[in-house]
Amino acid sequence: MAPIEKKATVRNLITARSGIYHPASNEGSDNKNNPGRGSMKPGTYFLYNNWDFNAAGAIFEQQTGLNIYDAFKKDIAIPIQMQDFEREKQEKSGNQRKSKYLAYHFWFSTRDMARLGLLMLNMGNWDGEQIIPKDWIKLITSVTTSTDEMNSYWCKEGNYAYGYMWWIWEKYNNPDLEGAYLATGAYGQYILVIPKLNMVIAHKTKSDYKRNTDKDSFEKLVYKILDLKMK
Repeated sequence: MAPIEKKATVRNLITARSGIYHPASNEGSDNKNNPGRGSMKPGTYFLYNNWDFNAAGAIFEQQTGLNIYDAFKKDIAIPIQMQDFEREKQEKSGNQRKSKYLAYHFWFSTRDMARLGLLMLNMGNWDGEQIIPKDWIKLITSVTTSTDEMNSYWCKEGNYAYGYMWWIWEKYNNPDLEGAYLATGAYGQYILVIPKLNMVIAHKTKSDYKRNTDKDSFEKLVYKILDLKMK
């Protein structure tokens, strides 16, 4: 690892600004805009690279001594009463010939995705218990990379800024979306939190059927829902 790369922090990793451009063990990274090893000071350039997130998960396990799935079950799934979370379905994956850091995908039902969104909407509070610190919720859903700073592949002209592993809906045609943010998953899984409406939208696409719902299609659905709210 180059000396400049060693200066990256965990926050650089989870805001996709690490400056470390190792190949990830799993697909989904913006490889077309990789500026090259050692070319960027950590914290200065946004690149959506799954290596960052996978390494952050490994750091979590190293520092806590806990498996990330076991920790999630104990600290999140049980307290917010997820109805369908099955620990045995949660399994890391990836090609370790590319990277020793595997991806830690989570498998949630639509209603459990909605529960996670509701936890975020309520600023980390669930039935009077503070599950996640309020200040942390505020921080991770704040803009760290604006749409103007996005590189071309991830649509500088698009609608989303980036926070801490959450996309912030920065450009919108409806004022109700001010402050809205979302998590996105493979094949068209979305958790959208709309604070102004006290609303969560959970959307899941079944990949077994070879279906995929892109962001444009999801946005059209969101605007239809908001139109119905106005009637």
